[in-house]
Amino acid sequence: MTHPFLDLSPDRADALLDAALERRHAIRLREAAAPILAGLEPGARLLGEHLVEEVARLSARVDALAQAQAAAALSREERLRIDPLRTIPAARLAAAAGGVAPPEAGPAAVEAGDDAFLGFGWFAAERTEGGSLRWSGGARCATLLLPALGGGDVVLTLALRSPFGVPLDLSGQDWFLDGVPLSFATVGNDGTTGIFEARATLPPMPAGARVTLLLHGAQHEDPATGPRRDTRRLGLGLAWARIERA
Repeated sequence: MTHPFLDLSPDRADALLDAALERRHAIRLREAAAPILAGLEPGARLLGEHLVEEVARLSARVDALAQAQAAAALSREERLRIDPLRTIPAARLAAAAGGVAPPEAGPAAVEAGDDAFLGFGWFAAERTEGGSLRWSGGARCATLLLPALGGGDVVLTLALRSPFGVPLDLSGQDWFLDGVPLSFATVGNDGTTGIFEARATLPPMPAGARVTLLLHGAQHEDPATGPRRDTRRLGLGLAWARIERA
């Protein structure tokens, strides 16, 4: 947490993601099995509930293995785009750091079309009627690197869009800022686009430190048919993110 350069890949949050995936699978399986379990005797019901938890755990593990396989298949060029800092020798990083500087004052904003947009699991930026947008769904989760502003109490604001006209609802999404779970309040939501705000408390961090915003949530397929159908599975789209001291 105190190192100024953080790993952008989902590996940093594997344990957290696997736990979230297991909870999500467990909720889905419990709902599906509830009518059957309700008709069983107490002993058999306990066994059935145990089997549901085991299936949820195994399902989360399969998801994790699929993501690991996708990450292992990345080329060197793709890895450099995701996190070029890992290829810089430690001696050069130390020399570049120089003296101790005060953390950025903020606020700091990153737009989807910016060259400063660094993350994993997003599709390329697209132009929309409202400006640039990046869809998540390119991987099991999506990450975005943001200035830490020295840590402490921060406010994170996101401009989001749901794909294919799906109602924009964050209840089915899991968000973390450097491992800290986020709970977003709605600033505005017209049904498919909206602005949401969350607060988090981070440990103290030096100047230049970065934090990782992580999104894991539902992905959707285009219900349209015909040659213009979008063949991608898309999660939420991000127009911009802003972080500031609370």
